[in-house]
This record gives sequence, C-alpha cells and structure tokens, in this order.
Amino acid sequence: MNVLGLFSGIGGFELGLQRAGFDIEKLCEIEPHCRRVLFKHFNGVIYDDIKTLNVYEGEFDIMCGGFPCQDISIAGKNKGLLGGEKSSLWREYLRLISEGKPKYAIIENVSGLLGRGLEIILQDFAKIGYDTTYTTYDTKYFGLPQRRRRVYIVAVRDGIPSGSEIFDFNGRDNPDHKRKVEHLDKSREWNFTKEQGVGNPFAFFTRQRSDQFAETGLSGTLAKRDYKSFTDLVFQFGRLRRVTPEERLLLQGYPQDWFDGCDLTNQQKFSCNGMSVPVVEYIGGLIDEYEKKIQL
Repeated sequence: MNVLGLFSGIGGFELGLQRAGFDIEKLCEIEPHCRRVLFKHFNGVIYDDIKTLNVYEGEFDIMCGGFPCQDISIAGKNKGLLGGEKSSLWREYLRLISEGKPKYAIIENVSGLLGRGLEIILQDFAKIGYDTTYTTYDTKYFGLPQRRRRVYIVAVRDGIPSGSEIFDFNGRDNPDHKRKVEHLDKSREWNFTKEQGVGNPFAFFTRQRSDQFAETGLSGTLAKRDYKSFTDLVFQFGRLRRVTPEERLLLQGYPQDWFDGCDLTNQQKFSCNGMSVPVVEYIGGLIDEYEKKIQL
C-alpha cells in the first residue's frame, strides 16, 4: 500500500512504515532543515505546507502523521486540540483525509491528547465515515531505552468488523515484554550497538527537578528543548556528559548516520525528535496483518 506522510519531521513515521513494507510516495514538512533530511532518504515528492496541499480520492492507501503537540502537551502551551495555532492543524489533516479517503489513517501524539482532544478526533472521524481504534505505546517496550509514552490512533475507512481488532491488546500480557522492560529499568549497561553487545557502563541521569537528577537505565523522553535545557545526563567512562545527537537518533530507532550529509547545525539536530521508528514499524505490521485477515 502507498503512503502520504504528513508533518513528516525527519521521517520517523515514513521509515517505520517503509520497514513494514509500505511505499512512501509523498511527504509534507514545513521545516527546511527537516526537508533536507527527507530529500536524502526518500524518493517521494516532498511538499512544504499542509495548508496548500490537496489530494484526490483514492490517491493514497494510508495517510500518517503526528500533528503538532505544543498546544496539547503538559510541557507546552496546554491550550487543547483546537485552542492554539499549532495543534489546530489537525483540521488540515482531517481535510486531507476527507478529500483523499485513504483506507487507513494513522495519528500519533502526546499522551496529553487523551484528556485534551481525543474525543474530538474520534468524533471527527465518525462524521466522515471512519471507524477508529486507539492505544498508547511506550518506546521502552520496543527495544529502545527511552521512556516515550504516545497515543496512536488508527482510522479505517470501510469500518472495523465486529470481533476484529488492529492493535494486539492481548499481547500486552506477554511475560517476555515485562522481563525486557524490567531489565532496561534496572540495567546500567547500554552501548546502543547490538553487534558489539553490552559494552562500557552507561547510565542515564534523568532530570527530576531543575537541580536534581536520578540515575536510571532509561533515557527520559527526548524533546526539542533539550538543546537549551537538557533532560538527561549520561555517565560513561567515569564522566558525566549530555546525550549526543547521534545517540538521540539511536534512542528513536534511526540509523546513527541519518543526518550525515544534510548540513544541519547542532541546534537543528537537537530539534529533530519525531517518531520512535520501531513503534511505527510494529503498527505497520499490525495493519498489514489486519489487511490480510479481512481479505480472506
């Protein structure tokens, strides 16, 4: 199935779906430095402004994107889904879904959406004839040592048959998941490179208050503001330092060289904190399995 990526950032949604076997045909991202990264990695057409983008019915099988969270996030302006300029761009996303009528639409946003606009989104989808299902996933359950709890919504144009599900809710009780997470929570050793195994002692010190950090085996949630006011310190080789841009990429599931050749400044690198790629890849796999089942 082919994909239109919206609010693409540096392509985390698109990379995850690409790894799940989907074709990325078009992307849309307004930040010039992010578009440089997208041009490097994707062959699809790249647009710069969702407000001027139009699609025709049936052009895409899937639309995906995480619209801006600044007005929803507890750490942001806290104005709600439609109360601020940024997060109200949801209406542009909805317009494109209504125009293009994709088979699936996938949305990601901060957990604050649960109390600051989720019901509006579900109602909006119902008005244009889509069934929806949603869940929350934390990146730490997907093999990456980062706490990152996010809401994921999947909308289905032709409806979700009774007794069917897309998200594998029963899998949440898998004891293997619990053991993996407990190991990461307690571990002080993590060197990001699977081929090298566990290497030098590596501990995160996550900010609790402005002047207090606590040791943990997991990174805190990566944020754009980390360039000026960092969330974590790292202990390695007997010294404390900040998390590097390359480590931030690995904490999100990107290749370490994702920014190579894109001429980004250090500030631009820190501002790129989009999707956790393995989470999106997993959701793409769930949609693929669901698609096969309903075709039987």
